[in-house]
Amino acid sequence: MYFRTEGVILLQRNLGEADKLLTIYTRDYGKLTCIAKGVRKPTSRKSGHIELGNWCKVFVARGKNIDLLAEVEVKKAFGIENLTGSRANYIYHLLEIVNLLTPQNQKSTQVFFLIIKFLNEVSRGRDFNLVSSVFKVKLLKNLGYFSTANLASSNLKKFLTEVENEDYKNIYEKVHLDNANYLKLLAFLDSMIENLTERKLKTTRFINGQI
Repeated sequence: MYFRTEGVILLQRNLGEADKLLTIYTRDYGKLTCIAKGVRKPTSRKSGHIELGNWCKVFVARGKNIDLLAEVEVKKAFGIENLTGSRANYIYHLLEIVNLLTPQNQKSTQVFFLIIKFLNEVSRGRDFNLVSSVFKVKLLKNLGYFSTANLASSNLKKFLTEVENEDYKNIYEKVHLDNANYLKLLAFLDSMIENLTERKLKTTRFINGQI
């Protein structure tokens, strides 16, 4: 059985002498893992399409134990275009969070388009303090891990309610926090994610001092 969909490359690991094991968040199937055969060979035409953060069209063969990436074509190279060291770290941070929080083979088009939207905001050079804060709140809400309804009434609740429910464009125009308050908010959200996943965020250390 084969299927076509599109997805964002979340993770890649070397496998054997020439292959890679990919984790992809897809529009139609949620997060899946597949083998990309021969992509580490110099002659591979797939290798440039599967960079971390790339939004791709994929053609996948279902396997008994693991799927096989048959074809791939990049739609938007978030992992390559206009890339700087700091922007790469920002992209990898968002991808790590998606990979840790999302279950395997559970479709969520809301999560898929959330990833696309916020990778686009990173690529446009938006303030990563705000991008990261809003992305984490909205991802946690979409996955059912977070709701401001459970918070005691406070200025933080009022702020997070806006972040939770407003469109990013409106939030961008309305929200103006200083760096100290952003750091407190991001520490709170990262701590929540680490507690939920029982894993330390590896990419946080690469963006400390940059956001």
